[in-house]
Amino acid sequence: MLRTVLAGFKARPLRLLLSAIAVTLGVTFVAGSFVLTDAVGAGLRAAVSYETRGVDASIEAKRGADLDDATLEKVRQVPGVAAAEGRTTISAPLLGPDGRPRDAAATALSTDEKLRPYDLANGRFPGTTGEIAMERDSADGFELGKPVTVLDETGGRHTLTLVGTFHRPAGLGGTNLLVSPETLRQLVPKATFGQIVVRASPGVGQAQLVADLKKTPGVSVMTGKEAAAQLLRETAPDTAGLAKFFTAFAVLAMVVAAMVITNSFTILVAQRSRELALLRCVGARKRQVFGSVLAEAAVVGAVASAVGLFGGLGVAAALQAVAGQETVYLPLTTRTVVAAVAIGILVTALAAAIPAWSATRVAPIEALRTPTEAKRAGRPRAIVAVILFAAGVGTGVLAHQSTVEDGAALAMVAMVALLGATLAAGPLVVGPIVRALGSLVPGRPADLAALNAGRNPKRTAASAAALTIGLAVVALATTVAAGVEAGRSRGLDDQLAADFTVTSVVTTKPLPASLADTLAAVPGVTATSVRRSFSGDLGTYGTYQLTAVSGDLLRPTVLSGRLGRLGPGEIAIGKDLADQTGLAVGDTVRSLRVVAVYDSVDAPGVDLGFAVVDLAEQRTLAMNDESYDGSVLVKTADPDQARTALEQALTGTPLAKLSSVQEIKEQAAAPLRETLNLMWALTALAVLIAFAGITNTLSLSVLERTRESALLRALGLTRGGLGAALTAESVFVAVLGAACGLSVGIASAWLITEVASGGGEPIVFAPPWGRLGVLVAAALLAAPLAALVPARRAGRVPVTAGLAAA
Repeated sequence: MLRTVLAGFKARPLRLLLSAIAVTLGVTFVAGSFVLTDAVGAGLRAAVSYETRGVDASIEAKRGADLDDATLEKVRQVPGVAAAEGRTTISAPLLGPDGRPRDAAATALSTDEKLRPYDLANGRFPGTTGEIAMERDSADGFELGKPVTVLDETGGRHTLTLVGTFHRPAGLGGTNLLVSPETLRQLVPKATFGQIVVRASPGVGQAQLVADLKKTPGVSVMTGKEAAAQLLRETAPDTAGLAKFFTAFAVLAMVVAAMVITNSFTILVAQRSRELALLRCVGARKRQVFGSVLAEAAVVGAVASAVGLFGGLGVAAALQAVAGQETVYLPLTTRTVVAAVAIGILVTALAAAIPAWSATRVAPIEALRTPTEAKRAGRPRAIVAVILFAAGVGTGVLAHQSTVEDGAALAMVAMVALLGATLAAGPLVVGPIVRALGSLVPGRPADLAALNAGRNPKRTAASAAALTIGLAVVALATTVAAGVEAGRSRGLDDQLAADFTVTSVVTTKPLPASLADTLAAVPGVTATSVRRSFSGDLGTYGTYQLTAVSGDLLRPTVLSGRLGRLGPGEIAIGKDLADQTGLAVGDTVRSLRVVAVYDSVDAPGVDLGFAVVDLAEQRTLAMNDESYDGSVLVKTADPDQARTALEQALTGTPLAKLSSVQEIKEQAAAPLRETLNLMWALTALAVLIAFAGITNTLSLSVLERTRESALLRALGLTRGGLGAALTAESVFVAVLGAACGLSVGIASAWLITEVASGGGEPIVFAPPWGRLGVLVAAALLAAPLAALVPARRAGRVPVTAGLAAA
């Protein structure tokens, strides 16, 4: 049997190569997902190492103490200290080339070069007062040697000369401006250090240095290694969601690849039915036949997995490069190698097990007969499809009536059930659908394509199934993401009755109290409203972030009660606060009566926090006299005409930033769109696997129908006609897969939006028909490409050779 397996490899290299392509693509995605996940960790470790390079000890202030210049001087006097630098980051907005304020953060340049967590990119570092360096990616629009205007905490302007740019690894955020210590004191005179970093003298160990530094009063000291480990622990949890994100798509890719592999081996086993029957007749047992097919699959899986492993490295590198990452990380761990190869072999073997088992179920004498028409899908399949469909609908009804958390899980179960029903019913509906498609396309090639696709409905449905799964996930993710964006946009329109918001680029510095009156006097302005966030004491219920407003330009969705213009002695509470405390309309909180429970949309300049009171009641609840994250809302008669006048009125308030409602929407939607674009890029590979499966199926069917194709050619069908028939067949399969995938994806998205409508995140069912249309168009354009190689192969076979084929 071993010699038979080896002979089979030599006899069918092309057919096995086609099957290996699907395995390679699937393993490429799996390996790429593991490498990307590890790359995130590697990049984070590199950033932490960069941030703590040269640091032998890290000092922080104990509670109630400050790290100031006096503390820094004491640290420098400790024996064994070669250098010590104080680190602090301040808010230092700057005026962009357009004259508008931009958020920025500044830190003082370290005098000790070995303690600098950044490297020079161009020019030089600041040497004196009045000079500044910018992070390279933040310096767009600025020129070396030109002035840069930086705002201090009071809004005062400081003109500094840009002398250089620097770069640092991404991942930890941080500063994007470097100034001299003297310039930093000009911007924030009372700034204290958040951390003091220390470099040890040669021959002094970190443990000994820390022991000596702990004698300094009011400080907490740890070694540089401990500081790096702590920073890594604080940042690492943020990468867990990204790892799950990549893993989910790796699973999707392998499910699609498994279906393609199963279909491929089903065709291979069907084509070898006479060969396998002959082996049975000459003495081979069922177990040997089954083992020979699995052995072929294991070898194919091993070779393809090895190729896919290196393909995964390429995909990971390409995605990092496309994302604009400066340094590309390609960590190849033992886990990645073992998992990728093991998954590839296991999935291939399991996918081949079903057709291999089916081959042993056919009696040898039956398989030696002339092949007959493929067996049609029967009643059991129809029963399974009906049961799954009923389960999906029933689960969907339960999801619609459940809480948001339970409903989300039930919605996903319903999607899986509906997808299973669609796949199970595929062979039952293939025939009518392809005949209908064939009747819509004139010409004999379309008729032949419909006949070929309907001849073996299980194979055709299996080819379309991989595409169905890929497009269902894409349609679901795209529709839900578009619904979240549309919900936020609609929520802002409903909540915000203003055309502009004016916010402070330094959140800790409130806007002038007279700014609302100044803007109200601008021609074209019809109303203004003030919003201030503050820490409020709600008595026995605890301390929360509250909001004080004037006017009625903020109108959140009212869930109960009434919410017009709040008056003295009234408070409106958010849904989250009501859920946490049990407060309801009519209750009293520190002498304030609850008049409404609302649900709001969080966005820059319009965040309402946990509760809202009238501006006059702020003193009643405030923990102190400080406000933060304040804004002024402005309603105008004509936004386009009023903007210039508003910007002119704000020239005397340099910390004020004017934003239109549309700009707020764009700012809120930007992270969501970035996630969606990444999702599309990853899912594209799964769809590519599906089209590789269509190509694979057509190629194998071309080999299976060699005599039939030759006979058609002998009867007058041209090479072009034969290629057109295969192309039309590929398009029919793509249309079937796309229609089923979009239907399941959009239906599932509708269910999720209905379930989420009772939660805090507003989601609207608004399918992005433009994006989905592009998706369908891409699928239909890719279908002819999938048929290109099989069509050329079919047309190149001589008629006489084809008629003589076994």
